[in-house]
Amino acid sequence: MLKLDARVIFDSKNLSHDLSAKNILRPGINFGNNLLFSGTIIPSADVEVLVRDAQYSVTIELPTVDEEAFEHIGDLVKIGGNITLQLASKILGKGIIEDFTFETE
Repeated sequence: MLKLDARVIFDSKNLSHDLSAKNILRPGINFGNNLLFSGTIIPSADVEVLVRDAQYSVTIELPTVDEEAFEHIGDLVKIGGNITLQLASKILGKGIIEDFTFETE
């Protein structure tokens, strides 16, 4: 599983309302190769609402990134690397990777 520590901003252009942090946030994560990986976003701070256009430190857990998948995206997963948060082709926000760990089972 791949875990990212990142700073993210949710885009007000494509979101009509702020996001409740109490619900599970599981957008597609795009590392720049147009392959989407399902990730769970967990805010680092105790917040109830993720306000659009505000920056948040989060942990993103990507359990679908196994060894084979990591071989394809490993060059893109780097500190300072950009990620896009998506729902299909709709961009929900952007982020910057601050740290990451990859663990095999």
